[in-house]
Amino acid sequence: MFSGSRIGFGGFKRQALLGSAFVAVFWIAGVTVHAQAKLRAVAHDRDVETAFVWEEPPQWDGERLLGYVNNHTNGPVIYAIDRDGRRDEMLFTFQDAGRINLYGIAGSRDGEVAVIGSAFTADSRGTSFFARISPDRKRQIVTRVWPYCPGAVTLAADGTLWTIGLLKDDENTRVLERYVLRRFDRSGKLITSTTLSVKGREQVPMSHLRASLDRVGWFTLSNEYLEFSLDGSEVGRYDGPDGATERDITGIALGDRDDIVIGWFGKGKAQFVTLDRETRAWKPLQLPKEKYATTWARPLGFDGTTLVTTSTNGTLRRFKPE
Repeated sequence: MFSGSRIGFGGFKRQALLGSAFVAVFWIAGVTVHAQAKLRAVAHDRDVETAFVWEEPPQWDGERLLGYVNNHTNGPVIYAIDRDGRRDEMLFTFQDAGRINLYGIAGSRDGEVAVIGSAFTADSRGTSFFARISPDRKRQIVTRVWPYCPGAVTLAADGTLWTIGLLKDDENTRVLERYVLRRFDRSGKLITSTTLSVKGREQVPMSHLRASLDRVGWFTLSNEYLEFSLDGSEVGRYDGPDGATERDITGIALGDRDDIVIGWFGKGKAQFVTLDRETRAWKPLQLPKEKYATTWARPLGFDGTTLVTTSTNGTLRRFKPE
């Protein structure tokens, strides 16, 4: 259950996704998917001042920005910031939990929130877990998954929860499997478990797992991008921007029309690039002519067709497609 102030960020009114350049509407797994021309250029929409600087990178899911603050207690803070910069927060905890550390957060279009993390428990052994929190914040399901340790999480459009993480031994002395993709249903039951083959041996935390209406995308810390259909099958694999390293990538956004935008601080400048799946190339996203600081090239997500980005001072800078 939650403690602390009562929150209201689950009740925002849902709006239809609006935009131009639609060329087709079709169904995949019961979800309406919109196809469009490739995203090439954006125009400045507006800036939203949040008066808040986050410690961990947040992400825009559904209609709100979601993030968390680990405070070295059994009640880390989860916060949400809406389109107008209004912020709400709550404390997350569960029975028998001591110190809780959160490693990732995700949201759905209907206001549900999911978190992953680890916790010391009453038996002093500790556990890893994920939790699904209802849109009205009155219910939550905490699923303990040790010795599996999720490091990235997203909520897919069909209601399944996706994680990628490590599988350790029970004694926590060694890693048995890396890059384990596990999908769970709404009750927390495991649906599938697959060990992915990717470049490198970097850790999963701080990699980027995102969902659109018809797929899930994962950008690894080894500069590789994978896409999956909602049944868990891999449907695409692409090298990241030429010459980029894990330290160069500031964030990714995957839109409902499957536009994928990456923030990249490389070659001496900050920029946004977008994937052309036909040529398998990452191409610069054309921005307005105004000059912007080189510190804000971090995409947070898509709000409908609007790209939401951030700066280091808590400003949400929004761009609409041209």
